[in-house]
Amino acid sequence: MSDIEYRLFDPKEDFVFKALFGTEENKELLISLLNAILKGKPYIKDLSLNNTELTKILEPNKSSRLDILATSDDGIKFNIEMQCRKTKNLPSRTLFYTSKLYTKDLKENEDYNKTKVISIWLFGENVTDRKSAINEAFVTFQPTDNDPYEILSDSIRIIYLELYKYVINNKNIDDKLTKWIDFLTNPIILDKNTIEDKDIEKARKTLEYISTDDNERIILDAIQKSRNDFYNDMTAAREEGLEEGIEIGKIEGLKEGLDKGLKEGEKKGEKKSKIEIAKNMLKLNIDIKIILQSTGLTVDEINDLKE
Repeated sequence: MSDIEYRLFDPKEDFVFKALFGTEENKELLISLLNAILKGKPYIKDLSLNNTELTKILEPNKSSRLDILATSDDGIKFNIEMQCRKTKNLPSRTLFYTSKLYTKDLKENEDYNKTKVISIWLFGENVTDRKSAINEAFVTFQPTDNDPYEILSDSIRIIYLELYKYVINNKNIDDKLTKWIDFLTNPIILDKNTIEDKDIEKARKTLEYISTDDNERIILDAIQKSRNDFYNDMTAAREEGLEEGIEIGKIEGLKEGLDKGLKEGEKKGEKKSKIEIAKNMLKLNIDIKIILQSTGLTVDEINDLKE
C-alpha cells in the first residue's frame, strides 16, 4: 500500500465530497453518481452547477453544510448533501431545505408543475430504522377505507441513501451505484470491478490529488478539529446543563428544571464552540469575513480573540 493511500481523505467528508463532485472540471462525476442513484428516473444528460465555492466553512451544528446545487438540462433542480453524522430532526430539516429550493425561483403566476426539485441526502451513518439502503419520500395521500395510497405530487422528491446499509453481492456487483458506494465507503481497498470503471478511476485520482494538496489539508484539518471541539463541548455542556437542571428542579419542579438546565447548557456549548472555531481559523489567517459568516460572532468578539 502506498503512502498516498494512507493519507487519503475520506470522500464522505462534505468538504472533500464537494471537491470531488461540485466543481466544473468534475461535473461528469456528479452526473454519473446521480444517474446511478436515479436509475433513469430521470436520466441526466447535462447539469449546470449553481454553487462551486469550496472554501466556505459552516458551523458544525448546521444540518446543511457544503451542499451541491445543480440544475439539469431539462430544468430539474438538485440539492445533493453528504452527511457523516446523524443530526436531530433530520426529516424536518431535509423537508425545509428542499422546500426552500422549490420556492426560491418560483415567480408569481408561474406554472407550479414546471418546477421540480430532487433532494438527495447521502449518509455516512444510519439515520433511519428502515431496512433498505435507499428510501424515497413524496408528498402523499394516505390510504383510507375508500381510497388507496397515492402520490399527491412528484414536484418534490427526497431521497435518503444510507451508505452502510447497502449490501454488495453477486446480483449488484456490476451495478454503477455499487461501484460508487464502494468508492465512497472505502476508497483505499476497492473491488476489481470498481477500479476498472473510468469514472471511479478519475474520482480516485482526484481524491489522491486533493489529499496531498497542502492548502486542502490545512482547511480540512481545521474543519475536522472545529467539529470535534464542537461535539466535545456540546457533550460537556449537556452534562453541565443536567447538573444545573437538577438544582433548578429542586425549586421549579424536576421536569421544568431539567429542560431549562439542558437548554442553558446547550447555549453555553454552542457559544464556546463558535469561539474555538474562530480561534482555529484565525491561526490559519482565514479572512475575517469568512470567520464572521462561519461562526456568527461579532467583529468585536473576533478582535478580542486576537489579543
